[in-house]
Amino acid sequence: MAEFKTSARAVDMLGRQQIAGIPSAISELFKNAHDAYAERAEADFIRFKDAFVIRDDGDGMSRQDFEGRWLTLGTSSKSAQSSTVQAHPGPKRAILGEKGIGRLAIAAIGPQTLVITKARGHRRVVSLIHWGVFELSHADLSQLAVPVEELSEGESPDVQSMGSRILSNLRELVTVDDEGLYERIEKDIARWSKTDIVEIARMAGFDLATFDAGTAFIILPTSPDLEADLEPPTPKEAAPLLRTLIGFANTMTPGHSAPELRTVFRDHHAPDNIRDLIDEQEFFTVEEFLNADHHFQGQFDEYGQFTGTVSIFGGDPIPFPLAWPAARGVKTQCGPFKLNLAYIQGRAKQSRLDPNDYFLIIEKLDRYGGLYIYRDGIRVLPYGDSRFDWLDVELRRTKSASDHFFSYRRMFGAVEISREANSLLREKAGREGFATNEAYRQFRAILQNFLLQVAAEFFREGGAQAEIYEEGRLANERMEKARRARSKQVRVRRSEYSAALDKFFDAVDTQAPEARVQEIRAGILAAIETAKRDDSAAAAADRLVRAELAARTQLRELTSDLQVKRPRGVALSADLSRRSVAYEAARSEVLSSVVEPAEREIESVLGEAGLALDAALHRRLRLDQAIGQAVSESRAIAGQARQDLSGRANAVASQAKDVARDAHRALEDVAVGVLQEASATDVSSMTDNAFTLLRNSLEGRVRSMAVAQVEELNAISEQLRAVAWSSEGDGNDRISLLDQVEQLEARVEALTDRAAQDFELVQIGMAVNIVTHEFENSIKSVRDNLRRLRSWAQQNAGLRPLYTDLRVSFDHLDGYLKLFTPLHRRLYREPVEIRGVDVQRYLHDVFEKRLLDQGITLSISEAFEGMRIRMYPSTLYPVIVNLIDNAAYWLSRYTGDRVIYLDKKPGVITVTDSGTGISLGDEEAVFEQGFSRKPAGSGYGLFVARQVLRRDGADITLAAPVADRGARFEIILPDESEV
Repeated sequence: MAEFKTSARAVDMLGRQQIAGIPSAISELFKNAHDAYAERAEADFIRFKDAFVIRDDGDGMSRQDFEGRWLTLGTSSKSAQSSTVQAHPGPKRAILGEKGIGRLAIAAIGPQTLVITKARGHRRVVSLIHWGVFELSHADLSQLAVPVEELSEGESPDVQSMGSRILSNLRELVTVDDEGLYERIEKDIARWSKTDIVEIARMAGFDLATFDAGTAFIILPTSPDLEADLEPPTPKEAAPLLRTLIGFANTMTPGHSAPELRTVFRDHHAPDNIRDLIDEQEFFTVEEFLNADHHFQGQFDEYGQFTGTVSIFGGDPIPFPLAWPAARGVKTQCGPFKLNLAYIQGRAKQSRLDPNDYFLIIEKLDRYGGLYIYRDGIRVLPYGDSRFDWLDVELRRTKSASDHFFSYRRMFGAVEISREANSLLREKAGREGFATNEAYRQFRAILQNFLLQVAAEFFREGGAQAEIYEEGRLANERMEKARRARSKQVRVRRSEYSAALDKFFDAVDTQAPEARVQEIRAGILAAIETAKRDDSAAAAADRLVRAELAARTQLRELTSDLQVKRPRGVALSADLSRRSVAYEAARSEVLSSVVEPAEREIESVLGEAGLALDAALHRRLRLDQAIGQAVSESRAIAGQARQDLSGRANAVASQAKDVARDAHRALEDVAVGVLQEASATDVSSMTDNAFTLLRNSLEGRVRSMAVAQVEELNAISEQLRAVAWSSEGDGNDRISLLDQVEQLEARVEALTDRAAQDFELVQIGMAVNIVTHEFENSIKSVRDNLRRLRSWAQQNAGLRPLYTDLRVSFDHLDGYLKLFTPLHRRLYREPVEIRGVDVQRYLHDVFEKRLLDQGITLSISEAFEGMRIRMYPSTLYPVIVNLIDNAAYWLSRYTGDRVIYLDKKPGVITVTDSGTGISLGDEEAVFEQGFSRKPAGSGYGLFVARQVLRRDGADITLAAPVADRGARFEIILPDESEV
């Protein structure tokens, strides 16, 4: 009797040649991990080693499982579902594997694979597979030998031995038709002898010797296509591998279930350059989904009828039932499914999003935008790929943009199906989407009809509920236009103010005020000398009075020139606010030290000169002239202001009338056009649908124009109504709309800056925690292995120098790890006693080398050494470290003696340096978040220091400058902290 035989090439055809590519292959391996009840599946592409590792923490396999299931083609995960689920304490999962060939996809990643797997309660199983043997021309599958070994605890796999067995088997089967195959496989297998697989495993985050449970694949070398799949086709698009692996589980829609499997893909460019490419934040977040312009949520029943809601521009959800005419009372083959879709407007000015948020979400949409399909919570490929418009959204839009509102790359969301309810939606063997059967055709048609009907109802001109969209769109456009106008106005006013401040500081630096005062003084003295030579006392007195008036006018002009008016109604940036404070201090200093002394001197000199003349006449002339000039100038200034206000009011009134007239003309033009079109249209022969569409269209045109004009006129009316003044006290202190806008704008800007800076602080804190955690774990492993190495070194003289060098280096590294200990607040439930000598030792460990290299002396007083206080180390240590770090930075640029002094006084710790001190005007700014004079400074150090100290009842201040010292900071200790 004849029987089927299986060629070795069948494996290659069903695996590498069948799968769509490396991204799909990795996705298949992630799905296998899901079926093995793994909680994490991690892939590591170690570029500089040309190795790829993928592992999971699932159930793993015993030798019997590996040989009887994994090496047997066609055995799906379902074949072992009952035993696996019974042995696993977690909830039952929907099994994704169907055909039992997805595991063969690993051949696409590289030519050979080392498999390490362990089931709980069983020994580790190791196997080496070179996928090239499945290219043999004339070999049956049963003739191929796959080496499989079981390892004892702590034993490492003998990869070279397994490779030799593969080559031995290959020599017996290779023929002349397999030219070059043996040499290629031999070359690949030889790479294992040059590769430290223990190191490779460690880079991927696990230990081969203590691998507890799960399955790992080490692939060496990798296919050149892997690196190519990590390169984006264009700057705006995502790399093919990211487009495929991102969003493996649904984490973007509100209320989504917790992912059963967390996936990671790390790209190792170098030992210290590793990136997680598919982090959840890289994908769409729930917050981004909720912030979208429009939302469409609901479910399609077994007849294709939609029941759900539509939300336009974040408004209240509107019920939207929709029938599918093609059902005709017959259940669909595709089955019921859910839809949760978000959409972003194509133009920023029409979106409700902040411009910055809009830019960020558009960037993400360009990379990952599209409608994803999730079966039992796991993504079905390639749906969601921004290049795979499976609903022909863009094709339909190009035919008629007015009828087809949606753009595929502006939508993101999920269609949720299940294996139980949608069993006839079957994936192709190569994971290239669903097979095009009747179920899939219905599935697409239902969703296409939904998008078409939603566009007609809500977004098309004349749609039954299109006014909601139109009103929102116009409101957003108006707000964006106002925002841009305001932004431009603020930018110009700030720029003008900044230029005026620059001019002021330049004048002060060049001593221009002193020079002008000297000129005024010289003019007065010259007038006095001339008056002394005048024969007429009256003429001399008149000359002196005119000289005084001229001098006083010049001093007022100087004072006015020194005044930089802060722009009213404009909130200043943090930098401008600091410069404004510095300006006020500098101007006050110039007025008190230059202008006011000049005024007193002129008064004194002229008074003495007047005594030589007719004193009474001189004083009368001085009084009359001064008062007359003051009244005249005041009247002129006030008159000009009244004239400007009256002109502005007339201009506004005229402009408002013009706008009202234009609005009336625009509405009448549309109204007349609609009436003419209605009169000229024969409706007697129209169908009901055509009549309804015409009526809605004509009504919509005139109503939408009226709505637009009313919105514009009401907005102007509200602005005029808002131009009101409230006064307090005597009525001279009026609060205008500009003042209110300035206050609101200042608060918004401050909150925006604070939010961004707080987010950076959170990221820094998380990063430090992660680094510390990983560092501690790695150090623990190194410490344990060094103990084991010690016993070997004691018995082997050749290992002793190596062990000694490693021990010294490790102790140095471990010492740095201990520096983190005082910084962990969670280690201390209560404040502990802190001794000055402990702080001194800590600072010595941290700064010794740096201070020595920079020639800086750290001087610590006896009072500090003997200090004993009760505080949280995580509060005090970072503050002192930050102060010394700052002092060291600035002293390294100082040419004099470089000394940092630490002292302790009752209730106070002082940190002083011998440098130039803090610049004038920066005394309080140094404690502000984001302020720094360092070229690359973050501006967090002293801000955080003050915050953490105040949280624990302490504080930090900058002491007044001392002649022989630079900056001196005082840490004010909490009450009752002294021991």
